[in-house]
Amino acid sequence: MKNYFNHKINTIQAIPDHKYTGYYWMSDKDKPEMLFDQPFPKEKFGEGKNPFCIEALLYSPKEQLSIQILHTGQYIVSAYELGKLKGLKIEEKSFLPHKLENVGKVLFKQVWEEVPLPVDEQESMPTLEPSALIFCGFKY
Repeated sequence: MKNYFNHKINTIQAIPDHKYTGYYWMSDKDKPEMLFDQPFPKEKFGEGKNPFCIEALLYSPKEQLSIQILHTGQYIVSAYELGKLKGLKIEEKSFLPHKLENVGKVLFKQVWEEVPLPVDEQESMPTLEPSALIFCGFKY
């Protein structure tokens, strides 16, 4: 993950106050809360708070910013700047939603990066490997 990964956004409190499309799923709910061009309510979340956010996918089209939150005993926050994907091999992906109301497809960008594949001890050849699957909104 090269320059499109934003290392400064690595906690929930560091998430910028932009308007996002996406969802967040609370630990005490059976379906996610949807966001449609709304700010992410980060004041609801913090280390040790219950209920907690199990996962979230957020996308700000205006800012070209995608954020993924996972809770695995602690929050893991990953942020991607889509404006910095130029020049990379990108594949558009869409998936059927799970418990996301009024959503036809969940959209992602699969990023592929060139890495050397060793042929023998002295030679290698360039090959592509997937490096990130970045949320980029919904198809309704």
